[in-house]
Amino acid sequence: MIKVRILGFDYAFATSVVGVIDLLSTAGTAWNYFSGKHMEPKFDVQLSTRDGNPIRCLNNIVVNAHSRFDQIGDVDVILVPSIGGDVDKALQTNGELISLLKDYASRGTQIISNCTGAFFLAEAGILDGRKATTHWAHAERFKARYPKVQLVPEQLITTDGQVFCSGGGTAWFDMALYLIELYIDHETAIESAKAMVLDTGRHSQLSYFATHQNKYHSDETVKAVQEWIDEHYAEDFSLAWLAEQYAMSPRTLIRRFKTATGESPLAYLQTVRIEVAKKFLESSAQTIAEITQKVGYEDVSSFSKMFKRKVGLSPREYRGRFSKAAM
Repeated sequence: MIKVRILGFDYAFATSVVGVIDLLSTAGTAWNYFSGKHMEPKFDVQLSTRDGNPIRCLNNIVVNAHSRFDQIGDVDVILVPSIGGDVDKALQTNGELISLLKDYASRGTQIISNCTGAFFLAEAGILDGRKATTHWAHAERFKARYPKVQLVPEQLITTDGQVFCSGGGTAWFDMALYLIELYIDHETAIESAKAMVLDTGRHSQLSYFATHQNKYHSDETVKAVQEWIDEHYAEDFSLAWLAEQYAMSPRTLIRRFKTATGESPLAYLQTVRIEVAKKFLESSAQTIAEITQKVGYEDVSSFSKMFKRKVGLSPREYRGRFSKAAM
């Protein structure tokens, strides 16, 4: 059996603990039971805590542990669940967990994080130079704190050597299904998804991104430019005109904007326009052509292509999934 140990800590998200235990533990059993086949468990999954005591998860949910950290021994997978409380406090009060991650990383053990659990991996230094993902809402904070990590928050799952990360919230089940496929086979992963009635078609967090502010920087002039764009996104203006308003050349504006935010003013404008379009698609009955014009574009086809490239869904698909009328 594949040995998986989940590292528990107070104020973790309970679902990213018990959900993983449930899904992995029923691989090879749940579907087999429903189908009248021989049941054969594939994973040995346990929750380990620093002292073997229960953890008090977010929303005051208490979860019992199977073992202490020092009882883990040799395992195939170490998994860190989501931080449900204050991230800084969690990092400050769980030094033993961070030390444990360093130890198992040095052994070559596969290490996995879900959502904000990636902060623990980054704090341990095992994400330096690697691709990683985390919850989209924590992306800018993560980038600022761990500049050596190649963060790709648009991805639902990242794999880089022995280290895997999954994105926000319920992405633990995407990762669990991925592990079932990796360690067992594709058929068992599909059967597990069917048994638990899970959607296997998710690949990206792009459609869940909120407004991409990207303002965790100290360049006040660039912040002022961003705020102007936030208010005037639908207007037709040139980069040269915008730079002149802030007493800069276009080249200087582009350089300072990229240094502060990691992207060009045009890319920022496109993102703002798309975020506004998403809000219209969610809450209004306006046509896609009308929304295209409202956010500053003329050509519906070009806008739709850009929207799908950035969001992962076409405007029509996005409306079908997230509009209030569809809920």
